[in-house]
Amino acid sequence: MSSIDLALMGIKNLFRRKARTVLTVLGVIIGTASIVVMVSLGLGMNKAFEQQLSEYGSLTMIDIYANQYRMEPVGGSSSDGQVVLDDSTIDTIEALDHVEFVIGFKRFESKIYVGKYESYTNIKAVDFDKLAQMDIKLSEGILPSKDGNNEVLFGFYAKQNFYDPKSRNPYGNPPVIDVFNDKIEMLPTSMYFEGKRPKGFIINPTGITSETDYNYSWDIFMDYDTFLRLKEDYDRKNKTTSNDGNTGKGRNNKTPENKYDEMKVSVSDIKYVQDVQDQIKAMGFEAYSLTDALENMKQTSGLIQTVLGGIGAVSLFVAAIGITNTMVMSIYERTKEIGVMKVIGAQLKDIKRLFLFEAAMIGLIGGIFGIGISYGISVLINSVLSGMNGSSGYYGPQLLSDIPLWLSLSGMGFSTFIGLVAGYYPAVRATKLSALEAIRTE
Repeated sequence: MSSIDLALMGIKNLFRRKARTVLTVLGVIIGTASIVVMVSLGLGMNKAFEQQLSEYGSLTMIDIYANQYRMEPVGGSSSDGQVVLDDSTIDTIEALDHVEFVIGFKRFESKIYVGKYESYTNIKAVDFDKLAQMDIKLSEGILPSKDGNNEVLFGFYAKQNFYDPKSRNPYGNPPVIDVFNDKIEMLPTSMYFEGKRPKGFIINPTGITSETDYNYSWDIFMDYDTFLRLKEDYDRKNKTTSNDGNTGKGRNNKTPENKYDEMKVSVSDIKYVQDVQDQIKAMGFEAYSLTDALENMKQTSGLIQTVLGGIGAVSLFVAAIGITNTMVMSIYERTKEIGVMKVIGAQLKDIKRLFLFEAAMIGLIGGIFGIGISYGISVLINSVLSGMNGSSGYYGPQLLSDIPLWLSLSGMGFSTFIGLVAGYYPAVRATKLSALEAIRTE
């Protein structure tokens, strides 16, 4: 028999007893929908973790700090076994595979004045050429440039730290500062002055970071070389001496100091982050990334996903028993038909293929409808349950259930496979019926 004839005969047999076929398919639908929805909850949890962590920074960024206890450095500048964060370290790490760029940050204590208001703040010195490569979100303005006139980038909350030192309640109601239009003077020091304060430098903000970009919302960014130039000018005019730690210069030539407080390493893809991070740690540095927290979260969600998937698999297992029962009953009802097929020359493999086809069709149809119901349940979960937390959700992103294309195809394929497995025993049993006894059966 041709495959087309077998398919047409199988479909006809399925529709011969519609009620039983529908009930059997319904079991597969419930089983498929259960396992797909359960797995989608785990996948949605993983994606929610990624979205939530991305609010705290890039998942492809590694933070580096100096490890003061490393005595046998592999990379970086050192004279006594202590690795340091300097330009040579940047060159070493940028030479690693999958590293896009490395940027260093140095915090300098400073004071900012706007009229009668002042603020103790940190100037975060950085190479502006590389700052442009950072994915820093802005609420207003643009990123500053190195060639500008003392241009700076204001953190969203940094502009709210001003106070009136002569007020009875200086920290009660912070003043509203227009950083783009108000005259802002910076002193590259945090020293307290009695009497008239020294003359500082006018800085020009070009942008304000987003309030959701927590890593960059509390500092004021200035180009590293620009700040050092202003600091040296300030020291010369006021006959002061810069703190050694602030300039990155050691007290002598034997003990190197960190030029930077921290570094950020941009990796080309999240799948390479852990490998690059391990290489940096092997150099003797402390290295952290959001993927550390993400991996822990994924391990937890993986366990939950396994449990939920197991619960859904039980439903599909019950559906498989239903398919087997349906096909066995079909053999008893079609015993004479099977005998006639054998007498007229049908091969055993054709009879076996016929019953396997019918079982597989039950699994496939149930899988298709089950996937459709799964999408409906997923939409309901995401729109109703997660909507209880508001537009963004108090506990993070709104995606609780995620059904990617591969999960849909896997669900249909798995339900079809279950149908084949469940129909194998009835198919073999049908081939073993005696043709003569089957014909005598009324």
